[in-house]
Amino acid sequence: MILWTFRHTKPYNPNDVCYGRLDFDVSATFPEESRLAIDAFLKSDAKPSRLFTSPLLRCLRLAEEVSKATGLTPEKENSLQEINFGTWEGQKLTAVPKNEMSAWVHDLRGFRFPNGESFYDVDKRVENFLDSLDDNGEFMWVTHAGVIAALQHFACGLHDSRFVEGEFSYTMVNRFEFKRNSNGHYRGTFVKIHDGIQMPPLPLG
Repeated sequence: MILWTFRHTKPYNPNDVCYGRLDFDVSATFPEESRLAIDAFLKSDAKPSRLFTSPLLRCLRLAEEVSKATGLTPEKENSLQEINFGTWEGQKLTAVPKNEMSAWVHDLRGFRFPNGESFYDVDKRVENFLDSLDDNGEFMWVTHAGVIAALQHFACGLHDSRFVEGEFSYTMVNRFEFKRNSNGHYRGTFVKIHDGIQMPPLPLG
């Protein structure tokens, strides 16, 4: 099975707050960001038959442009939403309680955000959806950093010590190639085919 993933473009976040499920629109750089990512994708050997997208606006906007370029109809999929940061949503990272920040820094993927999810929770819901797809299919996802990182961790063997969720660029495009293991779960490899605007470093600590 072949899977292409697009991360959304840079969101409009003028107050620089923590966002996962917050439904931000796109920034003014959207036209150029989306064009460059789609151009890179179209130069590949891609032949997807279905296009799935997170229902959040920053992904829907990009999915609409991908749809125009490919002729595929976007299908909303809740499993492809970003992690739920719970009580951290809408706060600056420098303003969250110090004990919570410390707990996260010591367990970046395992820490469950208060009233929200952990990145392990994202792994589980993404794996469940991935495993529902056809073995011989080729698919596209327009989604978020947490979802793409989940694929790299649980399906491609990236160690938890590498917190790539905070390293990805906006409009990053990846190609994943998967086969089912003896337990029926997809496992495989990936290659990055496009980088966009780099995220600023996360203010951890």
